[in-house]
Amino acid sequence: MTINSPQGRRQSARLPEQAPVSTPPKRRGGIARAALIVGVSAFVTGWIPILGLLLGVAGIVLGILAVRKPGGKPFGRVGLIGSALAVLANVSVTSVIVISLVNSGIGTAILSDAQPIVTPCYSFNGPVGYINNQSAEKTEGCVTSLELRGEYDSNGEINNTGVGSILGSVLVEPVPVASTDAWAPSGRLDDMVDFLNRSYFPDAGEVTSLREAVSLDGVEANLTRLTSTAEKTQTKAFLTVFAPERYQSAGEPVRFFVISFVIPDDNGEEIIAAAADSWRWL
Repeated sequence: MTINSPQGRRQSARLPEQAPVSTPPKRRGGIARAALIVGVSAFVTGWIPILGLLLGVAGIVLGILAVRKPGGKPFGRVGLIGSALAVLANVSVTSVIVISLVNSGIGTAILSDAQPIVTPCYSFNGPVGYINNQSAEKTEGCVTSLELRGEYDSNGEINNTGVGSILGSVLVEPVPVASTDAWAPSGRLDDMVDFLNRSYFPDAGEVTSLREAVSLDGVEANLTRLTSTAEKTQTKAFLTVFAPERYQSAGEPVRFFVISFVIPDDNGEEIIAAAADSWRWL
């Protein structure tokens, strides 16, 4: 458009230029920032059992919420990826730890309230924390050896390390039929207990209760209690029983079993009761 100036000259009229309208940057919401922070934290701590898993799960949830928000995709995706990797790493590390503990025998005390013992002759629940160091060959021969290993601390408390001195034990020993026939020709449990009281029990300690009737999976058994020569042993006892049938151990027929308990803690009665109640002939 042109207009005439007062001086008579034609001038072009220009409209004033408008400043470009700037669009304010989209702000990423608090959920996106939280997803990023938690995701990075989870990724860093993913190798720590439980902690890494909890952070990873929280980061995944926040990441999913963040990517659904306008402007939240960049932070949300980073948090989501970091959290997912943390969960995978945590599950892998935890699995390796659990498998290692179980294979070493130490994990039994952590993973369960009882230690299942299974042989071709019998099964029962052994005490928690007692290490099963029995070889496969001995187990096939129906022998069980559970040991409580560790040391006493300055307060006299047991530090159960799984290694070191043997502080307690639960042993199951099968006796060949040839021996039991010679010791108690009658085959009666009372006669066998009398023989052991003359020849075996005195070497283990002073008998305080020779006969207590016990049942092992419906079969008559006997519990003999002794005082131990070891200062810190609180419970020492023998369960003796004739099995309902003959088994094979190291190529010999066996039927009589001696189960000995040496318990340094005050839970000896519970350990004996748990073994007797869970005992099954196979």
